[in-house]
Amino acid sequence: MSPGSQAASATPDGPLPRLSPRVAAARVAWLCLREARPVVQVVFLARFTVGALGARPGGHLPLAQFATGALASFCATAAAYLLNGVMDLPEDRANGSRRPLASGALSVRAAAWAIGVLTAAALLLGVGDPGLLLCIGGMLFFGWAYSAPPLSAKRRSWSSSLSVIGVGLCTYGAGAQAAGGAPRPGFWLVAGVMSAWMGLVGAFAKDLGDIPGDREGGRRTLAVVRGERAARTVTAVCAPAVAVAFAVGAAVWDPPLLGAAAVLAGGAGWVSWLCRHPAAGRERAPYRAFMAGQYVTHLAIAAVLLLS
Repeated sequence: MSPGSQAASATPDGPLPRLSPRVAAARVAWLCLREARPVVQVVFLARFTVGALGARPGGHLPLAQFATGALASFCATAAAYLLNGVMDLPEDRANGSRRPLASGALSVRAAAWAIGVLTAAALLLGVGDPGLLLCIGGMLFFGWAYSAPPLSAKRRSWSSSLSVIGVGLCTYGAGAQAAGGAPRPGFWLVAGVMSAWMGLVGAFAKDLGDIPGDREGGRRTLAVVRGERAARTVTAVCAPAVAVAFAVGAAVWDPPLLGAAAVLAGGAGWVSWLCRHPAAGRERAPYRAFMAGQYVTHLAIAAVLLLS
């Protein structure tokens, strides 16, 4: 399927007419959005928003700059996740993924067109602000480094974690740049801790549900090399460690954030418990808990930033 065409389907009464170019393009756009994982895109928007709230000048958020930066950030992350879907196609099929690329609903050619358009849009939207452009460029770089040769950071747990942390820091930085103000004392604490939550908890938790495909794809993740038990142990240790780091940092640099740190501690305890009790849920249960922890912690951080 190309970006502007859709093959006709047979019915008992004969073939269905081809979709109009406009309808076909809308369908491809919808499939690309699904492939880019809307749930993850919402989390990236939350990171960007927290970054902006942590650096808003005089307590006011410049809405036009914020909207432009948020759209640039979305385009960059959507392009990165589409690229990941293209590069992970064999592994995703081995893991039984139902996303559009793995299921065949979206063609690689259509995804490649979308990646090009989204990448160009992200850079063009950021070109008016050198700081924002640098952050958007960083997001695109780490997204490419994670998925594509020659780096293919996804192949090993340590390099995957570094790439994920890098894209997280760039996302928070993009939000701060879009706000245009001076970051509050706890800004980099939030950016660092929540990026570590991505790279030291989410990256390992995700691998728990992808072992068959990762092994078939020749990846050398911790779960493949050392086994599921080792990956669960590392995740179970890293989750509370990140939460403790947040609490200590908040107490020292930005006490109002202690409430948000308590929320993250609750999520960390949930992730750790699921990792230590595999029978309590499926392989993806720790990753789902990690994602839920991200959502509620970002809501708590945003509330603190708005009220203090």
